[in-house]
Amino acid sequence: VLLSSGSGWSFSNYMKLFSDRVFRTSVSNTMIITGLGLVVQLGLAMTLALFLTRAFAGRGFFRTIVLTPLGIPTIVSATVMTYIFDSRGYLNELLLRIGLLSDTPVDWAAGGWVSIFMIVFADTWKVLPLLVLLLTAGLESIPDSVHEACRIDGAGPVFKFFTITLPLLKPHITIALILRAIDAFRIFELPLILAGTSSLPVVSTFTFAEYARQNYHSSAASATILTTIIMVFVFGYLWISEKGGD
Repeated sequence: VLLSSGSGWSFSNYMKLFSDRVFRTSVSNTMIITGLGLVVQLGLAMTLALFLTRAFAGRGFFRTIVLTPLGIPTIVSATVMTYIFDSRGYLNELLLRIGLLSDTPVDWAAGGWVSIFMIVFADTWKVLPLLVLLLTAGLESIPDSVHEACRIDGAGPVFKFFTITLPLLKPHITIALILRAIDAFRIFELPLILAGTSSLPVVSTFTFAEYARQNYHSSAASATILTTIIMVFVFGYLWISEKGGD
């Protein structure tokens, strides 16, 4: 990766890469998709986990429905999402029927924020079950005596959630966010199939496109940068895991 086209070891490939507007855009898109996705996914996962830990009729059925996307291959999920986000897809048809859209359909693959919304939505549908599992396990690990003490003290649901549940869930939330961030940074199939390599590039699709164009040095440099970012989160996960085990 560090070999330049001229002589010896050099960082010229990386310098050239960071001067590339498309690469900088791909890094920005990756960061936005990761950050926005984490916020949306954590909020939805917490809501569903709180719902699924309550006792109600049909809870097993609802848990099965929520966890179903976890077993679907990502490329299949991306293909399913094309039926929703195609210019003649179900979402445009729905927006047209409820009067939020004129005769001109939204081109969800055109790039910009509409494409980012599309990728975040598709990614959320695919990975939400993992976060729900982690948070559900955390909620169910809270002793019943804690809930009983809150009930006796007359604590309301909102007060109990912010003062008791969230602090006790902090280790599970931290691990969930780190694991999800590791997975989000290497997102590939969804943006590749739904938006292509040009309208909404992310680091992984940029790496793929450079390799397809036989720009092997820039592709390898891009892959190394992505690997470095992921390794930072991996070591962060290991450090937090070790710290929690002390």
